[in-house]
Amino acid sequence: MAWGAEGHRLVGYVADAELSPKARIEVRRIMKADSIASVANWMDEVRDTPEGRRMQRWHFITMKACGDLLPSCKNGNCATGRIEWARDVLRTGSSDEALTALRVLVHLTGDVHQPLHAADNGDYGGNGASVTNRMCVEFGATRPSACKLHTYWDSSLVKAALRDQSERDAAATWSASAAKLPSTDSDSAADWAVESNELARQTAYQFEGFACKMKRQSFAADEAYDAVGVATVKQQIVRAGRRLARTLNSVFD
Repeated sequence: MAWGAEGHRLVGYVADAELSPKARIEVRRIMKADSIASVANWMDEVRDTPEGRRMQRWHFITMKACGDLLPSCKNGNCATGRIEWARDVLRTGSSDEALTALRVLVHLTGDVHQPLHAADNGDYGGNGASVTNRMCVEFGATRPSACKLHTYWDSSLVKAALRDQSERDAAATWSASAAKLPSTDSDSAADWAVESNELARQTAYQFEGFACKMKRQSFAADEAYDAVGVATVKQQIVRAGRRLARTLNSVFD
């Protein structure tokens, strides 16, 4: 999973604020709800159904954490391939697939911005690595615990970043304090994935004792690692929300 339920809703709330009037009308018509956050977790909610299992490989793109990236997306069944599929469906106006395509676009745009959904060190995107840190349990606990590195980035850092803010308020605050996307910012999901991979190399896998191509590793995250992680999470959630809104605006305007 990527970002956990909170992170995906945050992406939706950021996107809500940047929709054009026409895109807002069309998105609400398709999803029959006021906020994109309401459909942001659908792909995770159906994971244990036949449809969810069919979409299992869509949540990530395999790219190496060391050396050449070597992206792997067989038959388009990865996050970047399915983002492009969803865009195409929404552009053609196919009513039968519009809701599914919107749900997929919202969720996978979030997924591809989580660094460990675009980087693998032979550890299944950090699922084989273990981190000991107080944020692996309820935020504010005094005793360190252990969790998967992937879980730490999916959920623990998001909860730490939220603190006592509501998700809607946090999305507005983070977005207001973040730099605008440059005019040259890419619309390509493949480029977003490369960006996430680079962040994984610079942040998630930047711990003492890290070794390339090591399936099982463990480390204790210090406060500096936590701080970089929280800042990265906020940045990537805002980027995902803004790029999602820009995509929907380009589809419907």
